[in-house]
This record gives sequence, structure tokens and C-alpha cells, in this order.
Amino acid sequence: MVNAWLTAGSAAVGLVVGAAASSITRTLLRRPVHIAQSWWLGAVITATLLALLGWRIGFRGELLVYAYVLTLGVPLAVIDWVEHRLPRIVVLPQLAGATLGLGLLCVMRFDLASGLRALGAALAAAGFYLLLAVLVEGGVGSGDVSLAAVVGLVTGWSGWPELAGSLVLASLGALLLLLLPHHSSRRKAVPFGPCLLAAMTTVLAISG
Repeated sequence: MVNAWLTAGSAAVGLVVGAAASSITRTLLRRPVHIAQSWWLGAVITATLLALLGWRIGFRGELLVYAYVLTLGVPLAVIDWVEHRLPRIVVLPQLAGATLGLGLLCVMRFDLASGLRALGAALAAAGFYLLLAVLVEGGVGSGDVSLAAVVGLVTGWSGWPELAGSLVLASLGALLLLLLPHHSSRRKAVPFGPCLLAAMTTVLAISG
């Protein structure tokens, strides 16, 4: 019963913050795309994601951190899908907020090990995508590297298998997008942002 109320509450909060965060999409998109800029798209997606996490994670401090990351993650995913870029003006506050939130949980729980593991995972994930950026010219940008650090931090808080799972799922998602038929040469560029965020959400939902 508690999780049912928390799920409904998380969905309600998601509708509000998702609608508000859609202003980020409208502000940062360089070319107008009606559906992508609409407030209801961000509201519905955010509400769905927060309801899922509320149901799976329950009444724990991690839920607030994950909700913050995903609330900013939705406009990032939309922008990356449309324009193949991840604005650092959003990614960096996302990374800073997640670091602060998990740091507070470390202090409150006297759990330094989880925090150190999360930082190590963030560096590992960012390093992996930095290597991809070097090896695949033009395929991975600095925004992808920064977002990988966010994903590494959040999933690494739970454990190294969660980090590995998120990177594998993100890679499979990117490969699937690459194999899908497209009508524009621009679609040959794979938006890693949505893949990373979808993989992170999936792993968090599975691990609980």
C-alpha cells in the first residue's frame, strides 16, 4: 500500500516537474519542433519514469536523487534525439546535483564505501566514453562523456554490475538505432544520450 501511494505521488510530482523542465527543451532547442517542445511530452515521460522508480525503489533517499537526475534527463534526451547534442549547461548541474545528493546520503548513513564506488564508477564510465570519442571521430561528443559520468555515478552507487549493465544496454540501444532504417543521412548519427538514460533507468528499476 505504501508503494502504491508513493508510485501515485511520484507520478503526480513527475507531471509537475516534467512540465516545468520542458522549458529547458524549449529554450535550448535551436530549431522549433512542436512535439519535442510541448510541455505535455516532458510531463508524461517524467511522470512515467518517476512512477516506475517510486514503485521499485520505495521510500528511500535515493529516490530524490534519481528523480532529480531523470527530471533533467528527459529534456536532455529530447534535445539529443532532435539535434544530436547534450548541452553542458544542463548536464553539469545534473552531475553536481547527483554528486551532492549521494554525498549527503553517505554522510547520513555513514557509508563511505558506496560513495567511493560511485565516484570510481563515474570516472570509469566517463573514461570509457572518452576513449570512444577518441576512437570514433565525430561519433561521441563531450556531452556524452559528461552524461556517462552521471550514469556511472548513479548506477555505481548500487554496484559495479549495475554500471556494467547500463553500459551494455546503452551500447545495444545505440546499435539498434544504427540498424534501424532511416530516410536522412543525419539519422546515421546515433544519439547516445537517450540510450544512456534509458539504460540507467532500466537498471535502476530492475535492481530496485
